[in-house]
Amino acid sequence: MTEITTYETLQAALDALAPELADRAAEMEDARRLPADLAGKMAAAGAFRMMTPKAYGGLELTAREFVEGVAQVAEANASAGWCSMIACTTSMNAAYMAPEVAAEIYSAPLTITGGVFAPMGRAEVEGDGYRVTGRWQWGSGSANCSWLAGGCMVFENGELKRLPSGAPDQRMMVFPASEATLHDTWHVMGLKGTGSGDISVENILVPRARSVSLIT
Repeated sequence: MTEITTYETLQAALDALAPELADRAAEMEDARRLPADLAGKMAAAGAFRMMTPKAYGGLELTAREFVEGVAQVAEANASAGWCSMIACTTSMNAAYMAPEVAAEIYSAPLTITGGVFAPMGRAEVEGDGYRVTGRWQWGSGSANCSWLAGGCMVFENGELKRLPSGAPDQRMMVFPASEATLHDTWHVMGLKGTGSGDISVENILVPRARSVSLIT
């Protein structure tokens, strides 16, 4: 396959993959998730790296190109399109991290990331990091991810931490998928193939450098 380095090469790769995405829609619905081999093919086609910064080998597309790319996948297979969107939007966390930390997570060309932005978790300040516990609904595509993220409300000494504006401090915590538990809670009628079950972590330590604030 041609190396995916531009919007045009992405479009060509997604066009080539579209027949298989369409043909396997029923398989995905039966499995209630994106099959691992198909996720690998989507990764090779660039479907998960549309918004990853160029510094880490991503395409860093414009907003319009990104929407068009996801639509291209979704026209062939709606569930695959949704998984593409989740992976791409969570990869934007790279832009808010120190380069050396982001490179560790996002530079591998076939890396797939996922997670949930809603601050359903709790992160207690501990040294130069956070002690994190939480459970997040709708973790689409998580079964194929090597890294996951979950939004958390931040606490310090048992008290909700606030920003200078007075708003509650909330951050995305990024952690290896191996530290999370995936729960088989996805029994639905629509987008059945997205594998959008719950994600949970219990008492894991996330370094501050692997946390991201999208509001400061």
